[in-house]
Amino acid sequence: MLRLSSLQAIAIAIVLISASAFAEVVNFVPCADSVDTCTIQQVRVSPCPEALSNAACHIRRKHNSEMSFDFTPNFDADTLKASLGWAKSENVELPLLTMDREACKYTTCPVRAGVKQTYTTQVPIEAKFPLSPYTIRWALKDPVSQKRCCFTIDIKVVR
Repeated sequence: MLRLSSLQAIAIAIVLISASAFAEVVNFVPCADSVDTCTIQQVRVSPCPEALSNAACHIRRKHNSEMSFDFTPNFDADTLKASLGWAKSENVELPLLTMDREACKYTTCPVRAGVKQTYTTQVPIEAKFPLSPYTIRWALKDPVSQKRCCFTIDIKVVR
């Protein structure tokens, strides 16, 4: 059995705390249709130093960004489907096709009403993405009831 000294345990704790400190809390807007079905407590993007000045995150092409959020659904669901896309309007979205839609790989399932949990994933930003600002819409949806946790954030794809 591996035993850590107190100094090693402290060093590991510092590394873990430091890694989570790089994720910046960003501004978000809940989707109108999910206000009654889900509460989003906090959204984080790493890296996003622009969040300190309330600006859109600069997401670099050909790199991964870690995105996570804390949510409390007001519904029970055995599974969730994830979606992420460019919100061109309230009803029109261009989905990120490379995203893994199996949300239960990135959060605990089944989900229960009133239980806060976190969804965390790596989002690959491909070289073909145009350099431009975007409003992106995240959603976790129960495929049975169609209830969802949903919000938008602003990003800017940069070199």
